[in-house]
Amino acid sequence: MQIKFKALCLAMPMLFSAWANANIQIYPSKGIFGLEQGCRTDPSKYEANGASIVCDFSQAINNEVIRKQAEQLFVDGLQQSFGEQIVDIISQKTKNRTYIASLEVLRASEYIVKKDSTAEIFLPVTLSLKLTNVLSGEVIYSDSATLSQPIQVLTAEIDSSATKTAIKQKFQSTLLMLTQQVTQELKSKLKISETETQVIDQWNSYLVLDKGFKQGIAAQDELSSIDGDLIRVVHADSDYAVAVPVLMQGNSKHFTKVATNTRQAMNKPKALVVDVLTYQGESKDLIEQIFSDAVGEQASFTLTPVNRRYSAMAQSVSEQTALAQNEDINQRELPEFFIRINVIPVIAYQQQIGKMTQQQVFHSEVFAEMIDRSGRVIYSAHATDDIKDVVSDGMGFSLEARKEVALKNALLKLGQQFQKGIQFTRSDLKVSGSSGQNISIDDAGERLSVGMKVHVYHADKAAGRNVLIPTWEATVLERQGAKVTAQLDFPVSSNDRLPVRSGDRILLDSSAPVGDSKQSRVLCLGLHTEQVGEIPFYGFGPLFYHTFTSQSKRPFYATGSGFKGQTLLKDSVVAMTENAGFKKDMKVNFHIPTDECLQPVLKIEVKQDSIKCNSDKSNCDATLVMASGARRFNQKAEKIGAYGLQQEIGLKGIDHQHRHEMYNIQMFEALPKILNQIVQKADSSQ
Repeated sequence: MQIKFKALCLAMPMLFSAWANANIQIYPSKGIFGLEQGCRTDPSKYEANGASIVCDFSQAINNEVIRKQAEQLFVDGLQQSFGEQIVDIISQKTKNRTYIASLEVLRASEYIVKKDSTAEIFLPVTLSLKLTNVLSGEVIYSDSATLSQPIQVLTAEIDSSATKTAIKQKFQSTLLMLTQQVTQELKSKLKISETETQVIDQWNSYLVLDKGFKQGIAAQDELSSIDGDLIRVVHADSDYAVAVPVLMQGNSKHFTKVATNTRQAMNKPKALVVDVLTYQGESKDLIEQIFSDAVGEQASFTLTPVNRRYSAMAQSVSEQTALAQNEDINQRELPEFFIRINVIPVIAYQQQIGKMTQQQVFHSEVFAEMIDRSGRVIYSAHATDDIKDVVSDGMGFSLEARKEVALKNALLKLGQQFQKGIQFTRSDLKVSGSSGQNISIDDAGERLSVGMKVHVYHADKAAGRNVLIPTWEATVLERQGAKVTAQLDFPVSSNDRLPVRSGDRILLDSSAPVGDSKQSRVLCLGLHTEQVGEIPFYGFGPLFYHTFTSQSKRPFYATGSGFKGQTLLKDSVVAMTENAGFKKDMKVNFHIPTDECLQPVLKIEVKQDSIKCNSDKSNCDATLVMASGARRFNQKAEKIGAYGLQQEIGLKGIDHQHRHEMYNIQMFEALPKILNQIVQKADSSQ
C-alpha cells in the first residue's frame, strides 16, 4: 500500500519563474533526521506524545552501509535533477540563496495481522524531503511519501530470529526506495517564484519598499539581497511595505523574496502549529501536513511551515560549511497566531456478525484551536469520522490500517472547517493619549480584551506616499467603558524607541466575536480534568474545552491547564522558539485571567440493574448515569461555585465484549448537546 501526500507547492503561474532561472542553490544535508526523539520499544504499546518510530526501525538503519547508500541516493538524485545548483558548501556570499535539502523519517510502525497458521507483519514508513531556509528555519517545500511492504511468516515464527532479520531487511529496503522516490519527484513538484523589490525611502531605522501584498510581499516575509543582507517585513499595504533590518552587512537597496506557494505570497495573517497531542504513536509531522493540506490556499490565514529539527540541522550544516551559525540564524519573529491540534485515540473494534463475516467499527475525533498572541482562543473546531466495514475472514484491511484512514478523514474535515470558518475582520482604532509606558485607546465597539497584544502604528509620509509605520507592541491592561489602557511592551524596531502620540492607530485583525469581554475564562492551572466512574473516557476534557471555546459569549484563554500529556501553551511556544530558528530571547508573555478558572468534572456510571442482554451478551441495553460540568475557583484556589447537569442516557445494541468502545462512541454523540446547555447556563449566571 502506498499513500502520497501532496507537496506544499501549489502553483501561482503569474509569479513563478522557471527553475533554471531561479537564482538559488541546494545544499544536501548529511544524515537522516527524525530519529533523535527516541523510539517505541513495544510496537503495540502507546502513551501520550509517544514516539512515532518503532525501535526495530531505528536499529535496522543504525547501519553505516545503509546510511551511506541512502545518502548517496539522495545526493545523486539531486545532482541528476539540478546539476550545478547542488552545492557542497555554503559561503557568506551565498547563504541568502542557499536552501538545505534534508531527509526526515516521520514515522515507522509495525503491526501484526494473524490469519490462522500465517501472519502478515505490516511495516509502514513515511519519509519527508524538506527544503529549509538556513537563515530563518522556514520550510519552502515539503513532500512526504509512505510505503508499506508487509512480510508473511508462519504464526509460530513471529518471534524467531529469521523473522527479526526479515523485518530489519524490509525496513532497510523501504528507506532506500522512499529516498529515491521523494528525491526524484522534487524536480517536477518544485515551483519557484521570485519577487524583487527595492528600498525607496528610509524612515528612522525602517525601510520603505516599493511593493506590497498585491505584488506578493506580506508581513513577516524575510527578504535577502545578493550581498547577504536580510530584512523582515513588519507591515504590508497594497502597494508598499515596511521592513526592519535583521542582518545588514552592507547598504543593499534591492531585495528578493523566494517562495514556492501562494501561502507565502498573500496578505494574510500567519499561523504556526505549535503543538500536536497524540496518544497512539501517530506522527505529529504527518498529522500537521494532512491538516495543512486540508486548510489549503483559500483560507484567510497562512500556515507557516517550520522544520522542527532546524536547530540540529543548522548545527550540522554549520559544522560542514563556512556558515557562521551564531551570527546568522535564530533571528525569526513569532507569527500572529498559534494552532494546537488534539488527536483523541481512535476507537476501533471488530465483532462477529456471521459465520464467516465480521464488522469493523472505527471512530475518530480530532480537535484544533487558533490562539492569538495574548493566549485567547479565537477559533475552535471539532471533526469526527466513522467507518463501518463488513469483511470476510482474512480478506479485510487490518484494524491499524483502517484507523489511519479514519484519522486522516477526520483531519481533512478539521482543516476544511478552519478554511471556511475563520474570517478576519480589521478594526482601526485611535490612540487618544499616552503617559509614560501606558497609552489610552478609544474602543467603543469593545474589540479589545484584557491581555490582548496589539501594534501601534504611526501615519507619515515616505517617498511621496502615505504610509503606516508599526512602532510598538503593546498589551491591553484594563477597560473603563469605551476607554482602554494598554502598556507599551517593546518597540517593533530595536533601533528606535519612538513616542506614541494622540492620533496613532491600532490595527487589529480578529476572528473572535466581540461578545462580553468583561470577564474571561481559563482552565485552572494544576487542576486537570477530574473523572470518576467505571468507564474510561478520553474525550470529556477536550469536548468540554471545545464547547466553551466555541459556544461561550465570554473570551476563553488557552493559558491554563492542558489535558493528559499536553504541554502548556507557553512551554510549547518556547520549545518551538528553541528548535525552529526563532530568536533565543523571545518574550512569550501570555495573559492568564485571574477572576476565576474552571475545572472540568465528569462522573459516569452504568445505572444499577439497567443492563439487559441476550444469552451470549452480544446485544445488550443499558442506561448510563452521567453528571458533567465544571467547578469554579477564584485566584486563591477557593471553590466559588459550579455549573453542571445530571442526565441518563439510554443505550441499545451494546456488545458486552466491546462495551467500553461502544459507550465511548455514544458519549461522543450525546455530550455536545449536554455541554452546550452547561455553557448557556454558565453564560446566563453572571
